[in-house]
Amino acid sequence: MGSPVCFKQFYGLSKETTDTIPVKETTKESFVRMIDFLYGKEIDWKGMTIEGMYDIANMAEKYHIDALMETVKKAFEDVLLDENNVVVCASLACEYNQFENLSRILLLRCAKFLKSVLVKTKDFEAFATKYCDSHLNETAFKLLGMLSKVPSVKCCNSETCRRGKPITRIEDFEPGDKVKFSPDAKEQDVTDDQRKLGSEGTIKGADQVYVDQAYVELELEDGRELNYSIVSIGTPTFLFCKC
Repeated sequence: MGSPVCFKQFYGLSKETTDTIPVKETTKESFVRMIDFLYGKEIDWKGMTIEGMYDIANMAEKYHIDALMETVKKAFEDVLLDENNVVVCASLACEYNQFENLSRILLLRCAKFLKSVLVKTKDFEAFATKYCDSHLNETAFKLLGMLSKVPSVKCCNSETCRRGKPITRIEDFEPGDKVKFSPDAKEQDVTDDQRKLGSEGTIKGADQVYVDQAYVELELEDGRELNYSIVSIGTPTFLFCKC
């Protein structure tokens, strides 16, 4: 695994003769990640921004590193989406459309996610209200236009699908429900990684301590069981993972 461009720069007939070689149109972080990759280190995609991922794709393309581009592609296929970031991610896919394959992957993922949460009339009404006067309205409309091109998602028969919706009351869930941490959670025991990654857990039980204060016992992915408030500082701690 290597870069033919780097090889020519250092060993080819037209190799650089200066002590310093300027690297343009990237960030230090992305260039370092590319070098680490060439030396066999895995890239940690957790918490990386979409812009950062595209920047690494730019490095892979510029230096003709096919293996790195395949790794970036897999990372785009695994981007974590929720109702708060899906339109933003789609907007970035349109902005970086020079990376045609990657943007197609991300846009399709956004459309598939949106189709899983926009099921009932009320879901579409809420989506339209949220984005109609937003700077993201064109992207939101584009995603709606893509829904007919993605397969239908089997959903619940509730009045409105709860996938990706916030949990605000103890009556909203039952033991055994799968939930994930909201990216906006303000509960003091929720870590930054849990917010960024949308870490998941299974509800084991709940306790209504006061009229306006309830806690859930959550089994985390690593097997630990911890208590969290359902709502903290007026912000829901969890989102539903499934219908």
